[in-house]
This record gives sequence, C-alpha cells and structure tokens, in this order.
Amino acid sequence: MLSELKIFSQALWLGLRGFGGPAAHLKLFSKELVGKDKWVDESEFRGLVSLASLLPGPTSSQVGIALGLERGGLLGAAGFWLGFTLPSALAMFVLTYLSFTSLNANTTLFWILKIAIALVIAHSVRQLAKRFVVGRVQFAITLVSAAYYFFASNPYLQAVGLVVSALVGLTLIKSEAPLLHLKPAAISRNQALTFLALGLVVIAASPLFIHFHSWGLQTFGRFVQVGSLAFGGGHVILPLLQSRFVTTHLISSTTFARGYFFAQFMPGPLFSVAVFIGASIATSTHSLSGAIQALCGIFLPGALLMLSGTYFWKGWSQNKKFVSAIAGVNASVIGLLCVACIDILRLART
Repeated sequence: MLSELKIFSQALWLGLRGFGGPAAHLKLFSKELVGKDKWVDESEFRGLVSLASLLPGPTSSQVGIALGLERGGLLGAAGFWLGFTLPSALAMFVLTYLSFTSLNANTTLFWILKIAIALVIAHSVRQLAKRFVVGRVQFAITLVSAAYYFFASNPYLQAVGLVVSALVGLTLIKSEAPLLHLKPAAISRNQALTFLALGLVVIAASPLFIHFHSWGLQTFGRFVQVGSLAFGGGHVILPLLQSRFVTTHLISSTTFARGYFFAQFMPGPLFSVAVFIGASIATSTHSLSGAIQALCGIFLPGALLMLSGTYFWKGWSQNKKFVSAIAGVNASVIGLLCVACIDILRLART
C-alpha cells in the first residue's frame, strides 16, 4: 500500500506542475520517472509513448497509467491516473461555480475566443496530418474518409469507416515495424484480454447508453464516444466535444468556449475539460455526478485499451500488418477531424 500511495503522491506532484500539454507532460515523465527514478528504461518509455500514440485517448495520461502499472501493478496504474488528473479536474469543477456575467455579456470577446479555438484546432489537425498522412495511400484514405464522415455522423457508421480504413491500410500500405525493447507486462494474458474485451464492449455500447432514460448513462455514453475517437489526444477532443454537445444544444456555445478556454491554463490532461462540461449539461446546476460520469467516460476507453496494450504491444509492434492497419486508421481519423473542424468553424461565425 505504501508503494501505491507513493505513486499517487508522485503523480499528484506531476499533475500540479504539468502545464503545457502532452509534449510537456511526456518530457516531465522522462526526466522525473525515467531519468531520475528509473521506473522504466528509456527504450521501454519510447515504446509506451508509441503505443499510446496509436490508441484513442489522452496520450500523456495513458503513458502515465502504463508507468504506474509497471511500478505498482493495477493499483499503481489507478493511483497514477487519479493523482495526475485530480488537480485539473478539481479546478475545472470549481470554475462551474464562478460567475462570469460580465464576460457572458461581452459577445465580441467570445466571438474572438471561438475564432481562436477554431484556429487552434485547425493547427492541431494540420500537425497530426503531417504525422499520420505520410503517403499517397494515406492521403487518399483521408480525402475519402472526410467525404464519408461529412454525411455519416452516426457513431456506428463512423466506426464502420474506421474498420474499412484499417482493412485498406492492411492491404495497400507498406509499413516497417519499429524495433522496440519492452519488458514483459505487469499483468497476465487473461487480464489483458479482459481489459481489451471490456474496452471494446464499452465503446460498442456507448451509442446505446445515449438512448437510456437515465441522464447519467447518457452523459457517460457521450463522453465514451469522445474518448474512443480521440486519436492523438490533446486538442483533437475539441471538435469531437463540440459535435456532441454544442451542435446538439446540450450546452451553449458560450459556456463550451469558456470551459475550453480555462482548460488551456490548467495543469495535467486537457481531457479534464470533461468535468466542466459534464457538470454544466446536467439537469441540476454544478452536478458532481455529471462531472464524475463525464470524467470516467472520456478516460475509460483509452485506459482499458492501454492496460491491455501494454501486454500485447511487444508482439504487435513487430507485426508489419498491424502497423499498416493502424496507419490506415490514423489517416481516416484525420478525415474525421477535418469534418469536425468544419463544424466548429461554422460555430465561430454564429
């Protein structure tokens, strides 16, 4: 138990200092946990970063979960996530209680804010495209996917698009498997399979949660959808959140923009903006239950897949077909984000 508490306290300290987004977080992890405390060696750390980059969810949080797993097992993984996320989550919840009447009345300020956010997302998509769209096949997948997602907004149809893109990547993309040296995972094969099955079930069931009469399940389901499509982490969640909460009138564009604006100044994962949105869309103002449902929903898919992936990654990373399929998925996600970006640019004009 002392080991798990130490992991929690270290993660909490990192969460309080973790300003600057995923790149800054990973640099902090490398310096403190790899270079100084020797939780894992540099080769394994690079492998965990590569794995997290291929999975949906917040990259730095997923790497932290894997580091906690290596250091203290499943309790260590849970402790690291809680410690690293807690500072920003609490701050975002407190902000729902503050009055911003004067800011709300300033329509010009929020119009400028919306434009700024739109530009941030456009830049983020462009940077991701440089990373994921590196060949003619990937470029074609991105274009076709963008056209498809423009008309297919249903989550199940979007999932079909991702599966088809994986098959196209498997068939047409020639990839080289990277050379990685990962230690054996800290969980068993059966545990890894269980986490994988749970992750896939949660993702597949998320559209069903939205149709339940329970407001809590609806909130949880919507945030699961966001978390399961957020490849690349960071700012890519903004258009996904916008398409599921602003365009569906569950939250006003002003409140949404305000929450995202304040999230930029918080330490720790940007995904903690879910706390602000979850508390703001609930039937009762400043809902703690809505905040918790949103936070768990947006982090759960990536966390489960990362826990499973730490076991299977060593074998998968040496499989060229797997790497090719993931390249197809990543290119398709860029198309999805381009369409979502169009929505937020339209929002900025209103």
